[in-house]
Amino acid sequence: MKRITGLHILVAVLAALYAVFWFWYGGAGRPLSETEIQHYLTRFDEIGPGDGTLHVRGQFETWMKQDDGNEFLMVNLIDEPADLAAEEDYNRAILPPLLRRASFPVFMVRPFASFIEPEGHHTWDVVAVMRYRSLRDLLEVITGPQAERLRDLKEGSVAKTHVFPAHMVFSFIWVRFIAAALLVALGLALHFALRPFRWYRR
Repeated sequence: MKRITGLHILVAVLAALYAVFWFWYGGAGRPLSETEIQHYLTRFDEIGPGDGTLHVRGQFETWMKQDDGNEFLMVNLIDEPADLAAEEDYNRAILPPLLRRASFPVFMVRPFASFIEPEGHHTWDVVAVMRYRSLRDLLEVITGPQAERLRDLKEGSVAKTHVFPAHMVFSFIWVRFIAAALLVALGLALHFALRPFRWYRR
């Protein structure tokens, strides 16, 4: 029987960590079922439209019926918030449950000059992109126990915004590859650090 060494254990631990990351990061799930769609529509009806600033039920219904279960990006074109305190409260409330579902901000940029734009085009103050693991994850958060509070905070923080979902076509930022490379680097560092110890070589 082949002897199990410290290197074997290290490789197994790193592989397990990457498997956990792969499962958490996801991005290739199953589409929403009709039962799930009806559940979320019922929750939207229970939550109510708030002050009417955001009209999303109809858009979500159409989107849910087209859902493919995969990850997507949400592009946010934003004017400076009407209420900075409400925006901060909204971010504090929504980011933790999103992060638990591998959904997070990808980047945020602020335009500093006008360039090529159609006549009458609105100039936005901020452009932000969020990554969502799936539409199901987004719906779980915005229709969950904090739904009414999140709705009110979002409506209070919005001055003017244009939001739309998008699928990635191409990117040099490969998160799964970066995570694997970091684990390989960590593994090499630990291997060379532990190699002098006899118990590790056994």
